[in-house]
Amino acid sequence: MQDLVRSYNANAPLIQKFILTTLKKASPKSFNMQLSANLFKTFPSLELIYTSDEGFVQNSPNIYANKEEHYHVGADRAYLVDEMALEQGYYISEPYISTATGHLCITVIYPIENGYLFFDFRLRKLLERFSLIEKNNLFKYMNRSSYAIIGGGLLFFGLFVVLYGFYTFAGYLFAEEPLNIDAVFNPIIALTLGLAVYDLGKTIFEQEVLPRTQHISETFNAKTLMNFSVSIIIALLIEALLVVFKISIHNYKDLPYASTLIAALAFLLFVFAVFIYLVRKSEKEPCKKCAEETVL
Repeated sequence: MQDLVRSYNANAPLIQKFILTTLKKASPKSFNMQLSANLFKTFPSLELIYTSDEGFVQNSPNIYANKEEHYHVGADRAYLVDEMALEQGYYISEPYISTATGHLCITVIYPIENGYLFFDFRLRKLLERFSLIEKNNLFKYMNRSSYAIIGGGLLFFGLFVVLYGFYTFAGYLFAEEPLNIDAVFNPIIALTLGLAVYDLGKTIFEQEVLPRTQHISETFNAKTLMNFSVSIIIALLIEALLVVFKISIHNYKDLPYASTLIAALAFLLFVFAVFIYLVRKSEKEPCKKCAEETVL
C-alpha cells in the first residue's frame, strides 16, 4: 500500500487533472442515474457515487456499478472535506482505506445543486490506467495462494505439535512406569514449539492472505519475529536444562556438550537483546521527528 501511495503522490497532478477534466465534460450539475451509468463507463476505477446536502450529510445510497447500498444514508461525510480547499470548486481527498469497499481510494467532492457529489476512485486502478503500476493479477493470485498453503500448513502442524504434547503427557500419566523428568519437559517443549509455529502461520495469513484493511504505516513490525524468537529460545533453554539434569543424574562426561549449548543460548540471548534495543530505538526516532516538526 505504501508503494501505491508514493506512486500516487508523485503523479497526483496528472491524475487529478484527468479526473477533473473528464468530470467537467460530463457536466455533473445535478445527479441522476443516467449520469452515474455514464461515469461508471468512463471511469473503470470509479467504485461508488453518493450525494450529500450542503452540511455534508449523505442523502443518497451508495451507488455502485451494479448495486445500491442504503445503510450509509445519513452518515456525516464532513471528515472527508476541506471546506477552504472546496472553495476552488472541487476537492480531492488524500488516499485512505474505504470503509465501504476496504480498498485504498481517493474521494473527489464536486458541488451540485443543493449539495455535493462524492466520487470514490480505487487508487490501484487509477495507477494502472496511467501505466504507473503493472497489472499482475495472476502473479498476485499465485503469490497469495502460495502463502495460504504455507500459512495453512504451519497452522496445521502447529496445532499437531501442541496436540502431540498433550498426547505424550497423557501417555506418561497412564503408563505403568513412574513419572520422570522427560514426562514433564518433553510436552512443555512440544507446546512451546507448537505455539511458535502456529503464531508464525497466523501472521502469514493475516499479512499476506487476508484483505489488508489496516492503516498505512511505514514502521517495521517486529512483533512476529520477536514472538517466534522468544518461543524458540524458551524451548532451547528448557532443552538445555533437561540435558543438564540428565547429565547430573547419569554421566558427567557429557557436561561439555551441555555447557556449549548454554553458551550458544547466552550468545543468542545477547543478540536478541541487541535486536530489541535497535527496534525500540527505531520506533522512538520517528516520534522525536514528529515532535520537532510540531514545535517548528
